[in-house]
Amino acid sequence: MGRAALLLSLICLAAGPAGAELPFGFSVDLTLTHDSELRSYDVLRPLSSAGPPAALVVDLHGFGSDGDEQRGISGWSTIAGNEGFLVAWPDGLDSSWNGITCCGNAVSNDVDDVGFMRAMLAAIQAEANVDPQRIYVTGLSNGGAMSHRLACEAADLFAAAAPMAFPVPYPDFPNECQPSRVVPLLLFMGLTDSVVSYAGAAPSYAAWRDKNACDSGGAVPEIDESYGGSDCSIDTSCGETGVQVGLCSVTGSDFDPPLEGFNGHILYINDDAFDISQRAWDFMRVHSTDAPGVPALSSPLVLWASMAAAGSAALAQRRLRRRARAHVDGSDVAGR
Repeated sequence: MGRAALLLSLICLAAGPAGAELPFGFSVDLTLTHDSELRSYDVLRPLSSAGPPAALVVDLHGFGSDGDEQRGISGWSTIAGNEGFLVAWPDGLDSSWNGITCCGNAVSNDVDDVGFMRAMLAAIQAEANVDPQRIYVTGLSNGGAMSHRLACEAADLFAAAAPMAFPVPYPDFPNECQPSRVVPLLLFMGLTDSVVSYAGAAPSYAAWRDKNACDSGGAVPEIDESYGGSDCSIDTSCGETGVQVGLCSVTGSDFDPPLEGFNGHILYINDDAFDISQRAWDFMRVHSTDAPGVPALSSPLVLWASMAAAGSAALAQRRLRRRARAHVDGSDVAGR
């Protein structure tokens, strides 16, 4: 076979996955090329999501972590299996997200993580029956910063957001955050967080209430919940019917050495056994957009490049590592 014919056959093969069905179970180390960078992500498509178009939650890891570790601590896979929706765990470049003021190489290199999220959602929607009006975003720490950013800059895609352990990351939030629609948002902040100060909680809550034209002002919000030493306040008096903005203040747990530097920060682990991911889901799932959906990735050359790069030794080793972890915790892995 000549080189031209070989290239043509590879391009044709690469075009195939765009219309392929994403299998039920875990699909790990899925890849796409965005902004000349190979990007990776995992997706859980539980069997319980079969049938009508299902919701999708994007769960973002913190600085220095990855999607695999985030899946292990956030609890979203259990909730998704119980309630029938998909979850995506993308990986930031150099274990970081460009959350405006945080963190690492993603910020210093001005990585286009908003564009990557759009491309990832397009790829998932091309291969699974996702309801484009019920796509949500959450994340911890650096992932929380990125969740704020996506609520501001991708409000056409995300129906609601639940940032965790990070205040609004914009230096000039009123002018720099200009969402295309009002975005319901429930912010979780750690009362005893040793990494990200709780001091940013009230100003962030007020900023999002102002952004969504909530009129409670300084009054007590309409919903006030208590979870032992943790609590949630939610303002339902916002500019559009049904739109809510809330703040959950969480008493995170302390850790033994050598993890004491994360005391109070990993909010999924807290002194009140408060299931913050379940509370985030209960908040987000009642909201939807009128989004018509995002276009599928259409360039076979891009897909071919992604497939070729996915065959590299580094990704192969990572895939084996993830499958081993999934085997240990009993996950049903469908590697791709």
